Amino acid sequence: MSDKKLPIVEDTTGLSLTYRVLWRLQFLGFTVLDPADQLPHRDPRERLKRDRARKVLRAHEAAGTQAPDEVIAAANR
Repeated sequence: MSDKKLPIVEDTTGLSLTYRVLWRLQFLGFTVLDPADQLPHRDPRERLKRDRARKVLRAHEAAGTQAPDEVIAAANR
């Protein structure tokens, strides 16, 4: 496991407006309420980023389009 933090995937393919708003609120909540220093594989913010990337990757696969490299890299972590 890499200790490098994942970027937030900018691609919104397959993500509804409601999902994106709730995701941001959850991410903000974890930022404010969680312990400051955690390893990336245990950090709930990193888990949210991976889940979002996997959802975007599945949407690209369902549409038959090629996902950006950053999405593939984040989903495969």
